[in-house]
Parts: sequence; structure tokens; C-alpha cells
Amino acid sequence: MTEVTSGKIPAPADIFWKDIILDIAKASISSIEESAKHLIAAASFLEGVYFHAISFADLKIVFGSVRYYDYHWQLVSLFSLPILLWFVVLACATLVLTTKTYTVHPEEPEDARRVFEQIASTKQRWLMRGLYILMVSFVVLFVDIFIFLGAK
Repeated sequence: MTEVTSGKIPAPADIFWKDIILDIAKASISSIEESAKHLIAAASFLEGVYFHAISFADLKIVFGSVRYYDYHWQLVSLFSLPILLWFVVLACATLVLTTKTYTVHPEEPEDARRVFEQIASTKQRWLMRGLYILMVSFVVLFVDIFIFLGAK
């Protein structure tokens, strides 16, 4: 496959890199969706571990502590917040995997490119939101652990 642009035959390396970027573009949506599946697995795993940790932990140490008596509902909210955040992560990742009907005219390359970019952009945006929320949940989880260990 040799393409002539502006009277020059492109170098083999140029053709190679052009083919690479085309392959990446073709696989971008499936790559984003695969990442969303991993995000769902990670959030589900974290929820399971957190539920087990909460069920085996003696939370009376924190909630029964005189030091934290005035902050009971704030602590309940703080210890529940990671679960809520992980549910939001699951929602974001699920939105990456949902499908939508698009009207495309394949014989018009600009229309096809616009729709492809819209799909990829939307999926990437939801994936990144889920990842950012997951990072925030780690901060909240660290605060929870810090408060729990500090109550002893």
C-alpha cells in the first residue's frame, strides 16, 4: 500500500506509524469498554471486602467512644461513603457499557468520523469519572481506617 501525497512516496516508517494509529483508533472503543469491565470488577471486589471488614470489625470502638459521641451521624456517613462512592463507580462504568442508537451515513466519512468520536468521547468521559470517583473513595477509605485505628 503506497500512497502518494504531494508528489512524494511516503517512507515505509511513515506507513507503519499510520497503520499503527489506525489500528489503535479501531480498537479504542473496545479498549475503553474493557477498562470499564475491570473497573466494575474492582469496585465489586472492594465492596465485598469492605462489607466483610465492617461486619467483622468492632465498630462499637468508634461509635461508642466518648471522643466521637457528638459526631455519631457524621461517622455513620463517613463509614458509609465508600460504599456509596463505589456504587457511583459502578454506575459510571455501566454507562460506558450501555449502547445507544446512532444514525450514521457510512457513505459520508465526516458523518461516520463524527459519530465515532462522539461515542468514544462519551465512553471515555464516563470511564474517567468512574476512575476519579474510585480515587476519591480510596481517600475516604483511608480516613475511615485512620479514625477506626485512632479510636482504639
